Amino acid sequence: MIKALLRRDLKAHYRLVLGFTLVLLMYFMVILNMYDPVNPGIMGELAAFKLPPSLLAAFGFDLEATELAGFLGGYFYGMLMIAFPMVLYIMLGNKLVARLVERGTMAAVLAAPVTRAQAALTQAAFLLACVFLQVAAITLAGLAASQWLFPGLMDIPAFLRLNLGALALHLLMSGISFFFSCLFSDTGRSLALGAGLPVFFLLTQMLSKTGARADVLKYLTPYTLFDPMALVKGADALLPALGLLLPGLALYALGILVFNRKDLPL
Repeated sequence: MIKALLRRDLKAHYRLVLGFTLVLLMYFMVILNMYDPVNPGIMGELAAFKLPPSLLAAFGFDLEATELAGFLGGYFYGMLMIAFPMVLYIMLGNKLVARLVERGTMAAVLAAPVTRAQAALTQAAFLLACVFLQVAAITLAGLAASQWLFPGLMDIPAFLRLNLGALALHLLMSGISFFFSCLFSDTGRSLALGAGLPVFFLLTQMLSKTGARADVLKYLTPYTLFDPMALVKGADALLPALGLLLPGLALYALGILVFNRKDLPL
């Protein structure tokens, strides 16, 4: 990796990463504070009263969960923990490679005695660090805040399974954006697929939950491998996580390989 390029990435993008992380933490704390251990089903009753079941299902809300981990799984991990970080990874993936090539900045980087593979590996490492940062921040904040607000009510193994699944999903979505950023030399095409595919997968997942007729759509999206409520109830977290993690890491590696071999307009 190239230390100078890492420092540039940190200087250029730390506000964006920090802002997204803080907003995600804010949403998490708001939802955590909505939990009522005396009447844990009140949120579901209010939501069902105002919104149709198909819409609630599309957004990943589970109205039956009464324990704290299940409440968070239904109201935070069902949509916010999926969609909000995805936007950050799409933006970063595009900026870290394709935008540098398009603006000519990558030419200056590669003019130094470094290889293309080193440059791409550095950008991949920065994006991976951002993914781990977001999930680690939510995990640590969730454990600390739940112990403070609701001592003894958090099912810690279930909460850790939730975050393991979320981490694997984020690695796949960020890997998609990174790969297309390495494949294309302009931000237009990079975003078309680097953003288009994750958004398509998310919309397909939402549609698949709206009714029995749309259930077949779940086979068209990797989001199906991340089922927050199943993880809370004790489902095996390892195999679905590997089903997301391995393709994600493969896309990072393939992106580095493609960038190392393609013709660059430098």
